[in-house]
Amino acid sequence: MNEAITNWSKYQKRIRSVIEYIHNHPGESLSSDRLADIAHLSPYHWHRIYKSITGESAAATVKRCRMHNAAAALLRTDTPIVEIGASVGYPEIHSFTRTFKQFYSISPGKFREAQTEANTLEQESDVEVVQRYDVEIKNKPAAYLIGSWHRGDYMTIGLTFESVMAQCAMSGIMPENPQTMGLYLSDPECTDEPALRSFAGIVMSAEVAVPAGLEVYDYPGGNFAAVTHHGPYALLSQGYEWLYYKWLPSSEASVRDQPCSEVYLNSPLETPQTELLTEICLPIE
Repeated sequence: MNEAITNWSKYQKRIRSVIEYIHNHPGESLSSDRLADIAHLSPYHWHRIYKSITGESAAATVKRCRMHNAAAALLRTDTPIVEIGASVGYPEIHSFTRTFKQFYSISPGKFREAQTEANTLEQESDVEVVQRYDVEIKNKPAAYLIGSWHRGDYMTIGLTFESVMAQCAMSGIMPENPQTMGLYLSDPECTDEPALRSFAGIVMSAEVAVPAGLEVYDYPGGNFAAVTHHGPYALLSQGYEWLYYKWLPSSEASVRDQPCSEVYLNSPLETPQTELLTEICLPIE
């Protein structure tokens, strides 16, 4: 094997361990020197190697992961905001609030308040308080996906996506404009978190060689009821609620026996959280 390819593969594995550490330890000190140490790379070179493999700086990854974890905690728990900030590496509330607003264009308190109010009104009345969605019926072709299985909380599938992207890039098979898709096989409302199964994939040509460690998922084509969610991934559940609880009961459609998919129309590495676009697709007959 080419020695340069072998060395670069080693770098890829080391960077993957850094990404995993960032995702799993958002509250720890994640200084550049600490991350370089985890990667077993010289601090003189590690910045450029990390960005070459991931497409963003390590500091950007740290901040993005911390804010994603914070948004999930604000939505899912009643933990005091100051404690949430500290748990993701921001012991000073002012610093946490300022950084959160940079990502979500709203303070942590307003973010939680808006979602709590929406959920309460949704339960008590028929008032439409979540994002309104226009449902489109689309006939989509089958998709040949190369990627990896993800177990557990759907909110942490980003780690698996980043690993898949890095492996495909290092193997030289990454399309010029990659289309990423997530497949979700379990219902989080009735499935224990450790048992949740999903697949993080990139749409590829069937002729592409599958890199070691990755798998193939042949996703069937057909008719789909699709909505486009505008905003952070932490609020994607609103799109599913609209499809299943608003649209489906009043439609004449019946669901098809295959998992829902999410098509990510822009990249969180380059797009503000408030401008992310995700197409949620419900397979129907």
